[in-house]
Amino acid sequence: MSMSNFSQFWVQLLMNPKKFFAKNLQEDKINYLNFATIVFCLGYGIDRLEKQLVKFELRGTLDTYEFINTWLGFWLIALVGGAIGGYILYLIGGWFYNLRVKWSLGEGNLKKSRILYLYSNFYISAVIILITLLETVINPIPYDPYADMHIIEIISIPIILFFLFHSIYISYSGLTVTTEVNKGRAIVWFIVLPILFYIVAYSTLFYILINYI
Repeated sequence: MSMSNFSQFWVQLLMNPKKFFAKNLQEDKINYLNFATIVFCLGYGIDRLEKQLVKFELRGTLDTYEFINTWLGFWLIALVGGAIGGYILYLIGGWFYNLRVKWSLGEGNLKKSRILYLYSNFYISAVIILITLLETVINPIPYDPYADMHIIEIISIPIILFFLFHSIYISYSGLTVTTEVNKGRAIVWFIVLPILFYIVAYSTLFYILINYI
């Protein structure tokens, strides 16, 4: 496909996920599956490693893992860890997505569920990667607890939160346009509970950081 088709493909996923999934989701073929998988896995690897660096700091062991807190070490471990852990998450996350489809009285289809799960999370993974690339240029090390926050780090918080909750919208849109489900149950399993999960998770993280500071 041309670059124009490539960009149109991803813009449609972002702006009109119902039309995107209705047009593109076929059980035997969907475009850019390998690319979406790479982005998902790398985004996962970066996210997990960033959280791990925070844990090292809270435990007072950050200096022990000095190599990880260099950009070379960070990217190498994010790539390897993402390739392994991200793919495992793709398999397990897609399986649980399929389970929620069944709980919503829809017909389970593991392959379709994994594709829906993968593409629903594409943009949050892509944003994490892009922000980290910018931070690689701006910051001397991946995590410095004593450094002042740069503007990119301040802006990144609402951007990540937006795409995090937008992924819920993409997921629900794809689900309802490709699968016959009970909409009441689907709203609970694919909108209400994911929103509550993110609110609790980020509120807990914010509470821990405020108390640590």
